[in-house]
Amino acid sequence: MKSIIKLFALSLLSFQFALAQNTVSGVVTDPDGLPLPGATVFELGTSNGISSDFDGNYSIDVAEGATLVFSFIGYEPQQILIGTQSNLNVQLAVGKELDEVIVTGFGEISNQSFAGSAKVVKGEDIAKKSFTNVSQALAGEAAGVAVFNTSGQPGSTSTIRIRGFGSVNGSRDPLYIVDDAPFGGSLNDINPNDIKSVTVLKDASATALYGARGANGVIVITTKRGRDVGNKLAIQVTTGTNYQGIPRYETISSPEEFIGITWEGIYQRGLLENSGDQTAAVAYANANLFEFNGNADVSDIPANYNMWNTGTTADGNADVAALIDPATGQVRSGVSRRYDPEVWEDFAFQNSMRNEVNLTFSDRSETSSVYTSVGYVDDIGYASNTDYNRLNAKLATTHKFKEYISVNTSLAYAQSESNNNGTGSSSSSQFWWIDNLPSIYPLYVRDEAGQKIEDSKYGGYLFDYGLEDGRGFGFATNGVADAQINVSRSKNNSVNFNNDTRITLMEGLTLENNFSYQYFMNDAIDQDEPFYSPAKGNGGNIVRSRGETKNYNIRTNLRYKKQIDNFDFSAFVAHVASRYDYNFLYAESSKLVIPGGIEIDNAVINQPSSGYSDEETTESYIANVAVEAYDKYFLQATFTRDASSRFINDPWGNFYSFGAAWNLKKEDFMSSVDFVDNLKVRASYGIIGNSGGVGLYPGYNIYSINNLNDNISLAFTTKGNKDLTWEVANQLNGGIDFKLAGFISGSLDMYKKTTTDMFFDRRVGPSVGYALLKVNDGELVNTGVEFDLNFDVIQSNDFSLSIGLNGESFTNELTALPIDPSTGEEQKLDIDGSFARTVGRSLYDWYIPVYAGVNADTGAAQWERNFDDIDSNGSFSEGDEIIRSLTQYQNDNPDATILQDITEVYAEATDKFINETIIPDVRGSIRLNTNYKNFSLSALFNYSIGGMAYDSAYAGLMDNDYAGTNNFHVDIRNRWKAAGDSSNIPRQDARSQIQQSSTSTRFLTKADYFGLNNVRVGYSFSESITSAVGIDKLDIFISGDNLFFLSERKGFNPSTSVTGGSSVYRYNPLSTLIFGINLNL
Repeated sequence: MKSIIKLFALSLLSFQFALAQNTVSGVVTDPDGLPLPGATVFELGTSNGISSDFDGNYSIDVAEGATLVFSFIGYEPQQILIGTQSNLNVQLAVGKELDEVIVTGFGEISNQSFAGSAKVVKGEDIAKKSFTNVSQALAGEAAGVAVFNTSGQPGSTSTIRIRGFGSVNGSRDPLYIVDDAPFGGSLNDINPNDIKSVTVLKDASATALYGARGANGVIVITTKRGRDVGNKLAIQVTTGTNYQGIPRYETISSPEEFIGITWEGIYQRGLLENSGDQTAAVAYANANLFEFNGNADVSDIPANYNMWNTGTTADGNADVAALIDPATGQVRSGVSRRYDPEVWEDFAFQNSMRNEVNLTFSDRSETSSVYTSVGYVDDIGYASNTDYNRLNAKLATTHKFKEYISVNTSLAYAQSESNNNGTGSSSSSQFWWIDNLPSIYPLYVRDEAGQKIEDSKYGGYLFDYGLEDGRGFGFATNGVADAQINVSRSKNNSVNFNNDTRITLMEGLTLENNFSYQYFMNDAIDQDEPFYSPAKGNGGNIVRSRGETKNYNIRTNLRYKKQIDNFDFSAFVAHVASRYDYNFLYAESSKLVIPGGIEIDNAVINQPSSGYSDEETTESYIANVAVEAYDKYFLQATFTRDASSRFINDPWGNFYSFGAAWNLKKEDFMSSVDFVDNLKVRASYGIIGNSGGVGLYPGYNIYSINNLNDNISLAFTTKGNKDLTWEVANQLNGGIDFKLAGFISGSLDMYKKTTTDMFFDRRVGPSVGYALLKVNDGELVNTGVEFDLNFDVIQSNDFSLSIGLNGESFTNELTALPIDPSTGEEQKLDIDGSFARTVGRSLYDWYIPVYAGVNADTGAAQWERNFDDIDSNGSFSEGDEIIRSLTQYQNDNPDATILQDITEVYAEATDKFINETIIPDVRGSIRLNTNYKNFSLSALFNYSIGGMAYDSAYAGLMDNDYAGTNNFHVDIRNRWKAAGDSSNIPRQDARSQIQQSSTSTRFLTKADYFGLNNVRVGYSFSESITSAVGIDKLDIFISGDNLFFLSERKGFNPSTSVTGGSSVYRYNPLSTLIFGINLNL
């Protein structure tokens, strides 16, 4: 009977409990009222929990008195005690501690639980800048991310390096991910206006998900969706100007000054050839200033370029005595010109327009959303005939079927066309002409009276190609003219498709599939006209080429998530397969029928055409596990097994990473430390592979196909290595994230990256039939520190001011070199141009002759010379051996007695380590953000301190070549002229002392710089105004890019090259000033 009573009582209690159960439902939204899909809703202290659907809806059964916890990545969790209510809508606030979401391409992770090193750049920060692609806009946005805008050509992309130099010969390029899929197309195809955020993943814990493809960092681009922006129609219009705001080199612009410097150089040569006889030297200079009677080994200035009214001598030469006063070495006062030569820069460079329009439409319903954008940009460079225009369109949809299938699809199309005339690395470069052309040469041909001659072919005036008697600079070419009348054009079309499908198989278990396809076609046209260009002898020339790229990527994931009490578990396994196909066709013809025609059949002589195809396949298996405990301890691990078609005998590589994070602020012992708002420490370690940088077929012998008397001829070109396999990087990272006293927040990272089994070209004996074999060998270590700080100086209702500072400092050291097969021992020195590699030094340690200044008595340039004192007399003598490479000689002759003296013969100067490198001590950016009521101001400055770069463009302007072969930098005014002069600039002597400006420390220059990358001033109209006119939002702004730049000298821009060096062909980055309007309807 007692048992029956107990059973009845238990049944009654169960019945009462069942009656107390309550179904609670509602919507979880963000502060703007937008739904939060995938928000976690669970009953505190139990495993009872669910996730909100696509529209933020949830429904859960709980008992009265239970506590529901609502949470979402990047938002503050909220706990609510449940009573009898059945409907409960919850709005989550942005997280006070960590409001960022790290997008990895395999999902989203809250910054709080992220154990790796990453930086999130908001889309609005990208949109502030007037660049056509995201690579240029990333400059200064993240510590450890170096962006080199190598050209001002509109539409050009930047070179990006993450965390120094991780390889010697392997690829150093980061992997790009766009909407969860690897991206192999052109970054110009992605409209910056469509970007929601860019996440830079830097350490192994963050990049291991991509295996070998992520060895050099990963840049994850997330584009906008309708669910992100809500229901709106947005219009952005900008218009402005591009101009040359960054100074060029300061050169001699006066023809009179140039001819005076040139005369003085020939005079100095005359002194040397006439034993110091000044009278003879004056006569020598007068006779040789202009090219006459075979004196081309002194002067390359044809007499027809004598623009001055001085007459001629009895022998028909220019009367230089009437032109130059030998007492001053300058043009005599009162001498007039026959004509004024044009300022070439005024014809080549001009302010131009930049216009852009973007239209976006977004909408969402209970189960779907759509985002559509159309954009057009017309970006005209300041250099003649250089421009870029793009038309792009994007459609992105999300849809949820039932409660368990969601589909996210996007389709983007872009068509672009660019003209890049006069931007090549040859005598056709406008920039080489403008900086180096002697100011005595006119743009147009002149007759005897100094009048311009009409062009019978194209109209206007006849451009001067220097054909008469052979102009010393740019003979038979004219870079400014070629930019006007030749054609260098490309047209691109691209299609990017991405589909992401997620199927919920059961609670916590989802099957995910991502498929992406990218198609990119480039059609290039180059035409040299038939009458004046370098192709004149062939009657003009046409080159047409077409490249077609296809990228396929398919990824399948099985993901599981489970929450048990205070533990969150997540894991996934994935398979990824990728394929790359490239086809290239090339055709060339000459002897044009119509001068302006660009079709191949517009010429009658067809050259041999060519074409080829490339392909690559990769495959990966990935497993990832993450555990979060008590909302303060975080662990994650990743394993990848990758294969690449580049490798034959050993295509598979196994790679892994581990990461851990600890949120100290949530510990009880930190609860009383009020000034600490957030404090998280993290660490990671991983091993990642790299397959890039060795070509697509490094394991195969390569042969060229040739025609031998109409028979097939195969010529061996490259030896393959079937045993070549993955380059491996071991990465260790430690970091701390913090926020203190509501004032300063930021992160500090320290890392060490050790790359082993590097790709090296090993020299082998010539008897085997080839000189080089690509092998895995050597070891390289990168060690660095990164910091990212933000100071909230003032925060009030009407006014705010914050200052950000980021930077990186790193070292680079070779710890092992390849084995030298001739000795069986480790190679001791590897010379690469002006750099040399040896154990204990970086990849970019300078190995060049040391400039020793100027001989005060003769004005000759001097260099350090090392020699082996074989006769032991303590000075250089005939029996001693001159050392051209110091370290190499020391390695080969360890017992040699090596001494040093000075030489005036450059060929005897010694290459040596000078204990300088290109690597800066620190580089980064400074950001300023301020708001006053409806006004806003932001500015981004980039800086670099330390490191030495080679200014080869300046070296060319300081040369002492034959007269008329190059212009001079204004520093030439400070040259040595007479015995006793104190100067570091040697004499001008018309190439009497050869190789005066050859590579040496003379032109090694501090690579420090400071520049204004972007500044933006905006005004947002108040809601009272916008609502009165029926619109949701109206902003106006003025934005400027690259408005000033400071470096060691004007014209020298170390930020445009990975090594910091200059180039005579460089198109300096555009300076841009625009006015814009943002309008939301």
